[in-house]
Amino acid sequence: MVSDLIKTVFIVRHGERLDHIDKSWQPDPSQGIWDPPLTSVGFEQAKRTGATLRNMTKKHKEDDDQSAAATYIIIYTSPFQRCIDTSLGLIRGFCTSNKTTDDTEEELSFTLKLDLGLTEWMSESLFEEGIDCSASQFLTRQHEKLARQQAYTYSVSAASRNSKKFITGDIDESLILPPALQIDYAYRNPNFTELEFPENYNDMIQRFEQTRRSCLKNAAIQQQDHYSSIKSSTDNVIVIFVTHAVGVNALLDGFRNQTTIPLESKYCSISCLRRLSSSTSDSTSMLTYTSDQSDVQSEDDELAEYYDDGIDDRRKRQGSLVQQQLQQSPHDQTATPTISKEMWSIQCTMSDSHLSHLTS
Repeated sequence: MVSDLIKTVFIVRHGERLDHIDKSWQPDPSQGIWDPPLTSVGFEQAKRTGATLRNMTKKHKEDDDQSAAATYIIIYTSPFQRCIDTSLGLIRGFCTSNKTTDDTEEELSFTLKLDLGLTEWMSESLFEEGIDCSASQFLTRQHEKLARQQAYTYSVSAASRNSKKFITGDIDESLILPPALQIDYAYRNPNFTELEFPENYNDMIQRFEQTRRSCLKNAAIQQQDHYSSIKSSTDNVIVIFVTHAVGVNALLDGFRNQTTIPLESKYCSISCLRRLSSSTSDSTSMLTYTSDQSDVQSEDDELAEYYDDGIDDRRKRQGSLVQQQLQQSPHDQTATPTISKEMWSIQCTMSDSHLSHLTS
């Protein structure tokens, strides 16, 4: 069961991706995978989203009578660059708005974990040139980038402390990591150690559900191992998932315990879930399902079209397509219910109202 301290979960889609704005963008062929970063607008979207999460978190703490509690935030992110960039932007925005009513800073701690289970849907339609790198190579490369950013951050910090001639104009702000951030380089998703390519729709849905459960369990263990013995029982632990459009829908369905027609998830949209009390959960236990998988390649291609991070008038066609696939899938025929007593209240889904005045 998820720890009582994990009361809030946020699901955030990545910000604006560069290849959808600059059509001439091309990846480094040596990387073996299509992995665009954020645009400058995407970075700003992420920072504004982080500030919004901070305000929402403050309101939740007031509602829970936890205003004085320290806040520990665990971010599980897809290892694709646009999601890592978004995660770092969220933290910057969160820290920038970190002021209490008496103008003092609240105690904040962030842990960043790269999780293969939160990757993009590995469909042939989304990766037309294929994938020519292993999961290990992919994760190692992304961890090395973060390590170089950490080293740069430390060097800039040391130089600013030790030199009166330090020129701030020489700093590349995009490489500076927030001081409250810890990166868990050792973390690995125990269920997914390779990039499954090509991946069908049902396999992708199951991947996100297993990852959702695994991450919440990991967060609870981290809280118990590192916090409970030294911190007050009133400390506040928040989990943030940073993923892709397809992942936002899949994760929400996991919390709902039902499969729904995918909805449009815009850049840096926020979904918020609040854990209900155990007394409420006991009276209305939730059902989750496991099932056999079916490979419906033609339908997968059409689904991939919808999820190619650029949703348009295909949405209506997508709705009927998903309904058709769910009817044909053995999911409904061989599903085996299992009981989970964790209940979550969905506070908002895929909201981007905080970005209403921000345009490319």
